[in-house]
Amino acid sequence: MARFSRSGSKRRFYQQPTKSQTAVTDDSPFEVQIDRLSHDGRGLAKRSGKTLFVDGALPGERVQARYNQRKSKFDQAVTLQVIEPSPERVEPDCPHYQHCGGCQLQHLHSEAQILAKQQQALDQLRRIGGVEPEQQLEPLDGPHWHYRRRARLGIFKPKGNNPLSLGFRRGQSNKLTPISQCAVLAPRANQLIESLNLLLNELQQPLAISHLELCLGDSELALVIRHPRPLLETDQQALSQLCQEQHWQLYLQPAGIDSLHRLDGKSELASLSYRLPSKGDDTELQLAFAPGDFTQINADINRNMVQLAMELLAPEPQDRILDLFCGLGNFTLALARRAGEVVGVEAVEAMVQRGRANADRNGCSNASFHAADLTQPIQHLPWYGQGFNKVLLDPPRAGAAELIEPLCRLQPEQILYISCDPATLARDAGLLAKQGYQLQRWGVMNMFPHTTHVESIALFHR
Repeated sequence: MARFSRSGSKRRFYQQPTKSQTAVTDDSPFEVQIDRLSHDGRGLAKRSGKTLFVDGALPGERVQARYNQRKSKFDQAVTLQVIEPSPERVEPDCPHYQHCGGCQLQHLHSEAQILAKQQQALDQLRRIGGVEPEQQLEPLDGPHWHYRRRARLGIFKPKGNNPLSLGFRRGQSNKLTPISQCAVLAPRANQLIESLNLLLNELQQPLAISHLELCLGDSELALVIRHPRPLLETDQQALSQLCQEQHWQLYLQPAGIDSLHRLDGKSELASLSYRLPSKGDDTELQLAFAPGDFTQINADINRNMVQLAMELLAPEPQDRILDLFCGLGNFTLALARRAGEVVGVEAVEAMVQRGRANADRNGCSNASFHAADLTQPIQHLPWYGQGFNKVLLDPPRAGAAELIEPLCRLQPEQILYISCDPATLARDAGLLAKQGYQLQRWGVMNMFPHTTHVESIALFHR
């Protein structure tokens, strides 16, 4: 991407506020100096003694902005013009960037994005958790474009007789932005969008479809049609024919996730797969999953993340490792290749079954999987008292506060925490510190380039 030149500093960068945003009485433009970046990617400044969040502005910039919302403790504004741009400002590559809500940071240079995420996450560790890592790891980075292997799209219906098209939600809105391609979506999925945009306008009742989901494995591609209203037989046939021609798998979902089924009548849902790299003499792991299963959308970062987890936990034949929120075995099976025994625990029964099948597929007889709600007490569960010297945690955004005390009673030597929310990691790191665990090594992982989402990995020692 080309950097934003100072000669273009008067270019209008952001749209006028939308009607859905709260109206303000004072809508006259004003100039403001941006101090830093907020956790959600907006510029932060002070004006009239109040904190001001400015969409589309970067630290060090002077911008012309306009209020779109005023509150008692802070105000919000949108950038109208960048008067003095940051040297880190770049021209967004995506033609839909100003409207689509999928990416927030394409106007910030990729290297600066990673450093900003690292600093924000580190600030939260210090401020919320009161902890400081003994060693900061180099940020785990990968491709910045065409990395996404999963996407959910709605159907955009324009006014008049203009053609239908697929679309993503706009920022801070339920409205859709029609798209023909996505700069962060894998090329195979972009090809599917082009074909579906053409097919949509040939269906007899396309609006029976509420949204579509694209899901990619290493070599397979699945299309999930969510349709609260019944599909016409002719429309099903048209979708099926397109998928057969392009060698895509086609799934229908008329209601909840349990209604997901393949249109070709095959009973096997876990028909997608991805590989994890081998280490030493090990063969590659191959993990099967279904379109409705949780998997990491960035395959390159996931492979590197699993390798890094192996390096940090350093499993040995004498180790018994507990893997909580294990999913379908993403970390469990890699650890099982080196450890004596690994126990994976996951709330979703279908994922537990998937984990067991993946263990059998890869010959990991020392890996077992159990279903349990990890937001509830775990001390009575049969696997709890079996003794573990190492623990891996990969919780959802809510974190794992409920688990910290019972886990520390097990007195594991090491706890490796994979986090998708720096605030809850910071909170849980503070709780671990009170239980006698030191944050030894920590680093961020760029799982979602061009977004404000921050993933991190943290190793605690007792």
